[in-house]
Amino acid sequence: MRNAANEVEIASVLRHHYGDGDLYLPEGTPESVVHTAIAMGYLSKDGYLTRKGRDLLAQHEF
Repeated sequence: MRNAANEVEIASVLRHHYGDGDLYLPEGTPESVVHTAIAMGYLSKDGYLTRKGRDLLAQHEF
């Protein structure tokens, strides 16, 4: 289910993603956001940012 609130939350987490595949969750961020990002195709199962994830970040500049 696509939800604008979910996308904003996912984008805020994805901006803490680094090229080596590491994702540093901000304090207090539930890991379920990462699982949702994977399920929605924004992150690969290996933790790498997908094209869809890069597009989401471009839409939600912080």
